[in-house]
Amino acid sequence: MDYRIAYSEIKVLEIEVRSYADEGYRVRYDFGRGLISWRDYYMWNNNFMKSITDAKMEILSKRLPASRLLEVLDTFVKGNYSEYDILKRHGKWQIVVEFSDGMKISHTEEDIFPVEWIEWRSIVEGTTECTFRLH
Repeated sequence: MDYRIAYSEIKVLEIEVRSYADEGYRVRYDFGRGLISWRDYYMWNNNFMKSITDAKMEILSKRLPASRLLEVLDTFVKGNYSEYDILKRHGKWQIVVEFSDGMKISHTEEDIFPVEWIEWRSIVEGTTECTFRLH
């Protein structure tokens, strides 16, 4: 996979963080429709959907490739994450990426977060204006 091109081919990106009690958050970026949807598993009435503004799109198009999201995700899918700095945290994360050609990659992990998670969380918080961390 040519990562330089792959970032521009992302159609849908979902990032989720959950506790063992299934509390947490999921954000879905639908680039085809230009929408961000937010699911709050702590509160049933704190969900929303809004447009991906030009400013948010700029954040995403610059910071996602710099965060190496696809490269790290690919490594975790292959089980080679030992080469990365790992954060030991309670909880689980999932990332799903769907490309415009229909290809889809996803991974779920418990208690082992890549150090890049800190940047990914910052990107989510910067584009949703919501806290994206477990309580």
